Amino acid sequence: MLAEKYAYMEDRVPVLEPIGREEPKPRKETRQLPVRKNQTWKNVLTIGMVLLCFAAASFTVFRYTQITQNHRSILVLEQTLEEEKLRRKNLKVELAYCKDLGTIEFSATEMGMKYPDESQVEYVVLPELNKSMEQVDASADKSKSEQSLWSLFLGLSN
Repeated sequence: MLAEKYAYMEDRVPVLEPIGREEPKPRKETRQLPVRKNQTWKNVLTIGMVLLCFAAASFTVFRYTQITQNHRSILVLEQTLEEEKLRRKNLKVELAYCKDLGTIEFSATEMGMKYPDESQVEYVVLPELNKSMEQVDASADKSKSEQSLWSLFLGLSN
């Protein structure tokens, strides 16, 4: 069956004989070498872009570390602030306790203190100053402080 198939094909399809080809003659043309393009600009540009990306990434990391440090210091300061607020609140309570007249009298009797007698009390009357004298004194004090500042300035310049 296989033989019949091949025989059938031979009858139908003619066998082509190879056609001889002529060998091409070698050409003696001088071929110019392709001019190599200058790649340095592309290399410099590539390296520059890599360095620029590295610098941007480094700057970003640097800023994040600064932000983290500032956040930590803020947390420490907030904790200190809360401690100081608590301390202030305790001092206010202590001050209110010390200002209480009942507490003062209790402490005074506990220490054996007594109110002064009439013979121990002396009243003092302070003389009133004229307002013009107060103004003169104030202006004299002001000129004195200006002179001292001026003399200090002159002393620094010499």
